[in-house]
Amino acid sequence: MAAAGMTIAALQQLLAEEQPDVPRHPAPRIPQIIARKRKSMSAQPPVPGPRTPQAAPSAGLTVATTGALITWAEKHPTKSIARKGQQARELLQELRELQAADEQLAQAEADEQRLLRELEAVRARREQLRPKRKAVRRDYDQGEVRAWATSQGLAVPSRGQIPKAVLQAWREQNGGAR
Repeated sequence: MAAAGMTIAALQQLLAEEQPDVPRHPAPRIPQIIARKRKSMSAQPPVPGPRTPQAAPSAGLTVATTGALITWAEKHPTKSIARKGQQARELLQELRELQAADEQLAQAEADEQRLLRELEAVRARREQLRPKRKAVRRDYDQGEVRAWATSQGLAVPSRGQIPKAVLQAWREQNGGAR
């Protein structure tokens, strides 16, 4: 990570200043529970959120926007400040890319679900339109006929339809249809 020294609150503040129009969910408030002398538990007020930038009390200066602050830091003659400005810009860019990728992934998943529903409907319609095949009913066992024909020296294929002449000879030998 480029700026390991930056806190989450600092990154959130940078984002809030850079992209003020983007709605963000507030962090959940977690009450602190402390034990009293009577060993009873009571909820304390929630932990305060990140502080909002305020004017410097003695100098009367206002805090710059994130973009202006990063630009100032990058142009600063002190190398450590310039490096921190560059790190902040890189982090913001990385966050923008991650957000864009996350949005694209969510859109792709939604598209996938929509297409799967459409595909299921098309397959169901195709099944309705496809002509129904009738099952072939035979009054003989093909394996038995093939074995008989082979034992009689008749030419019979190992697969596929049995020739009518072979079937007729088998039926005559075995007393007609089964």
